[in-house]
Amino acid sequence: MSKNFVSTLLSKFRLLSCICVVLLAVFFTSSKAAAATLTLSDNLVLRDVDDKAIEQGFLSKQQTIELSKGKHTLVLKYKDVFEDLDFAEDKLIKSDYFVVKFSLEDHQILFLTTSKINDLAAAERFAKSPELILLDDDKKELILELEKLSDYELGKQVTKVVTALSVPADTSANNPQISVTTQNDMNFNDKVMSEVDALPMLKFWWEKANKVQQTKFLQFVNEKKHLNK
Repeated sequence: MSKNFVSTLLSKFRLLSCICVVLLAVFFTSSKAAAATLTLSDNLVLRDVDDKAIEQGFLSKQQTIELSKGKHTLVLKYKDVFEDLDFAEDKLIKSDYFVVKFSLEDHQILFLTTSKINDLAAAERFAKSPELILLDDDKKELILELEKLSDYELGKQVTKVVTALSVPADTSANNPQISVTTQNDMNFNDKVMSEVDALPMLKFWWEKANKVQQTKFLQFVNEKKHLNK
């Protein structure tokens, strides 16, 4: 057996080994990244997944997406057509966009659907107050949370402001970039505080607060009332 033949054989073996390693790495990475398969019922229109817009035509007819392990947020709306018996015509029913929050474990097969809607009246009620059901492959219902899109977006703005305010400002003259960044954050904070209505903000933080915090806030309100008398 010639040395050239042995060398060529070894080279091919090394190449084959490298390919196998790469394929295994891709397999395990994909398995880790895609922890769950989620299928949406065809009367749900998906707009965003984890604050990233879904391109039109991305979803298949089955509306199936791959999601990683952990917490997820979907922005979607209800849309369906029902026969209007009074006018003998089809009527399109759709809700405003709303937010669905849930958490996933490894290797789950899930299905997100609406509550049962049998007729036009039920569809119109659902559009005003959506109710969704998240099921696993054993038809077991899982926990999810629904939220108005306006409340969700407000929460993101408020969280960004609070996060920025909680970080000590560094306006060192030796680093002008920090000063520019800090000024931009301050401008954003001022804009949010000036444009956002205080009432929904109070409602938002009231819902986020625990019982002890709510009690302390009520005490604060009572103290303010006495001072203003």
